[in-house]
Amino acid sequence: MDIADVDLNLLVVFDALLRNRSVSGAARALKMSQPATSFALNRLRKMFGEPLFVRTSRGIHPTPFAESLTAPLEAILDRIRSDLLQQPTFDPATERRSVTFNMQDIGELVFLPRILGRLNKIAPGLQLRTVNLPAPLLEPALRSGEVDIALGHFPDLAGAALFQQRLFSHSFVCIVRADHPTIKDEMTRRQFLDGLHAVVHPAGHMNDSLEAELQAQGLTRKVSVRIEHFLAVPTILSQSNLIFTVPYAIGEGLAKLADIKLVKPPFKAKPRIIRQHWHSRFQHDGANRWLRSVVAELFMDKTTTAGRRSSRPASAARRPT
Repeated sequence: MDIADVDLNLLVVFDALLRNRSVSGAARALKMSQPATSFALNRLRKMFGEPLFVRTSRGIHPTPFAESLTAPLEAILDRIRSDLLQQPTFDPATERRSVTFNMQDIGELVFLPRILGRLNKIAPGLQLRTVNLPAPLLEPALRSGEVDIALGHFPDLAGAALFQQRLFSHSFVCIVRADHPTIKDEMTRRQFLDGLHAVVHPAGHMNDSLEAELQAQGLTRKVSVRIEHFLAVPTILSQSNLIFTVPYAIGEGLAKLADIKLVKPPFKAKPRIIRQHWHSRFQHDGANRWLRSVVAELFMDKTTTAGRRSSRPASAARRPT
C-alpha cells in the first residue's frame, strides 16, 4: 500500500472506532454524522482489504487484525498530536474543564478532601467528578479518557498500555467501637478468634487476599456480616460489638466519622500498595501530567526512593515496589 494513496483522516476515524466500539459513539466523538462515519468505515475496509469490525449485540468488535493495529495507530496519532499540533500549555489557574477520578467510596473519604482543598486554591475552574467502575470497564475508560486517573488499590489493573505510580503502602488495623466491652487498647489472638467480625467486600479489592493470609496463619474469622461499602461501617460499629479489619488509612478516615477505636491486629499481613494509574495515551498530556503531579505531591510517601518515584507501564511493575 502506497502512503500517497491513503487518506490519513481515515486513521482518525479508525482510532475512534477502536476506542468507542460503536459507529454512533465514534461519530459523536468526532462530531461527524453517523452515515459519514459508516462511509469512512467502508473505505477503511476497502483500504485494508479486511472487515476490521464485526457487529455484536453490544456494538462492533474489532477483528484480530484490527486489534493488532491499535497500539501502533495510537502511537502514531498521539505523536502527531503532541509533536505537530502543539497543544497550548496547560494552565491550571485559567483552565475550565472536568477531571474524573476512579475510586471507591472510602477513597472519597481518604483522598477527596485534600485533593479538593488543593484544586480550590490553584485550579478553581476545574470540576472534579468521581466514579467507581467495575474492573472490566476501568481500562477502557482510562483509554478513552472518560476517566483521567484511577486512584487506590487495583491489583488486577495491569497492561502494556497502562502506567502506574506508587504513592504509599499501609498495613491493616482492627477497628471497634470506642467503648467495646472486652477489647481495650490491645487485641489478643483469642479475642480475634472468639469475636464476631464484619467484612467489607467490594469485588476485586483489598479484603479479597486478606482471608487467605489469615488462613495461612491459622486464623479463621467468625464473619457474621458482609457489606459492600465502607461508609456503612461507623453506623454498624456504633450499634454492635463487631470487629472490622481494614487498611490503616481507611481506619483513620472512618475514625473521623464516629467514636471508633483503632487496635493493632494479632497477625501480620502484607502491606497494600496504593497507586495512581493512567493510560499511555495521556502520558504526555499536559492536563493529565499536572493532575498526576498534584496527586503525587499530596499522597506520595516521602520516604519513597528516587528510583520508585518514576512512573512505569503497569506490565513492567506488577510486583509492588
